[in-house]
Amino acid sequence: MGSIIVVNSSSSPIWVFVSKYTNDNGSDQWYKLEPGQRDSWSRNGWEAVGFKNVQDTDRAGTYVRVNNVMWWEERKENV
Repeated sequence: MGSIIVVNSSSSPIWVFVSKYTNDNGSDQWYKLEPGQRDSWSRNGWEAVGFKNVQDTDRAGTYVRVNNVMWWEERKENV
């Protein structure tokens, strides 16, 4: 089994979840990552990875293949 690694390279805490389509024993609950913190989720294939800020006013997500690293940086919107 491989893993999906998420790194919070921003200056603010974030919440992360990784779906569990390929690992029924895994958790798909939201997990808080502090700035500079990283964590990994054991998975076998493609999974959805979601991010949200602490206030839950900004969210983003994508599908990620196992054995990849996702880096979260400050999210900026063009207005």
